[in-house]
Order: sequence, then C-alpha cells, then structure tokens
Amino acid sequence: MKITKIRNQWLLLTSIFISTFVLVESLHLKFLVANQIYQLEGFQWSLRHHFVTETVFHEGARWLNLVAVTSLLSFTLIQFLKPSKRTSRRKLSLLLLSVLLSFGLINYLKAILGMDCPWDLSLYGGTKPYSSLWSQNASNFSPGRCFPSGHSSIGFAWIALYFFWIKNHPRLAKTALLFSLLIGFILGGVQQLRGAHFFVDDLTTAFICWSIALFIFHIGDPYETKKN
Repeated sequence: MKITKIRNQWLLLTSIFISTFVLVESLHLKFLVANQIYQLEGFQWSLRHHFVTETVFHEGARWLNLVAVTSLLSFTLIQFLKPSKRTSRRKLSLLLLSVLLSFGLINYLKAILGMDCPWDLSLYGGTKPYSSLWSQNASNFSPGRCFPSGHSSIGFAWIALYFFWIKNHPRLAKTALLFSLLIGFILGGVQQLRGAHFFVDDLTTAFICWSIALFIFHIGDPYETKKN
C-alpha cells in the first residue's frame, strides 16, 4: 500500500472518529446507553461482581491474554536463537511491538487522563461528580483510570494480526481482524454491564489500537501492507 493511500485512509477514519467522539462527549450521548443499562440492572450495578462478568470475562480474559502475549514473546525470542528467515523475525517483532505498545499506550492514557468509571459517579450510585474530558478536575477525589478502556484492548490490540497476515494469508488476516474486533467489543460490552466504562471508551481503544498496528507495520515492513 502506498504511503499516500495509508495516510488518506488514516485521515478519513481519524476524521470520522474525532467527529463521533466530539459529538458523543459534547451532547453526553454516552449517558443514554449507561442510563439504560443502569436502569435494567435495577438502578445498581448488579453485574459488577457477578461470576460470569467479573471472574470469567474480566479475570479469565486477562489471564488468557497474558498467556497469549507471553507465548508470542517466547516464540519471537526463539526465532533469534535458531536459524530463521529475517523476514519472519521482523514480522514477529513488529507484531509483538504493536501488541505491547497498544497495551502500554492505553494504560498510560488511563493514568494521565484521570477519567472516572460510571460506577464511581454520583449519577450511578457512586460518590464522585462527573467531570468531562475537557474540564479540569479540581475535586478532592483521586483521579480515576477508566478512559480509554483497558479491558477491551485485550481484543483490539490483536488487530495487529491483520497486518501480520495480510500479504501471505489474506483470508486468515480478515478472520483475525473480525475476531479481534468481536472480542474487543464483547469484553467492552461486559465492562459496560459492570459499570466500568462508557461505550465511547471502547471506540477510543479500538481506534488507538488500529492506528498503532497500521503505522508499526507500515514503517517496519511497508511491503506487508501493500494489499491492505
């Protein structure tokens, strides 16, 4: 894929994302979904500590992701300890870098932006007043760590597999893309049911992970994205 085409695609998607994000935040549309969920759960986050949502989808997914990342790291390191094609080493390194950078950046943004979870807000039974992303939070409460969505990045970070396989295995690449998006939105939806995130948090995470994977593979191995 030529650099102009990649740039144009990224600019188009970025424009759509920013427009959607500003609209959702400015009009507080994210509360419409959260309000419905909160109401359906009896005006409490009754699924916050449910076995399925907390133990299976939250803790279980984190452990599975840790196994996946550790396996990828180990397999990549093994390629440098035995005779192997440099292309394979490079592609695996790019995949590992993309996945780790996605997790790292998401967690960094969660720490510096200080946004609260729905379950923290007085609107939903918590103790904190709502502060938008654009406002300075001058309250005496400690900052939250709920934007962007960290848990949905377990799925979205693996969007990098699309770029990893797109040249030699396009069908597998598309399957991996759909699967990573599906897992990301399922995990994000579960967190919304628990009161941990608004839906816009997941959209932001998906955009960040896609952008990282796109640029990592384009810069590190431009030929791998030519069929995208």
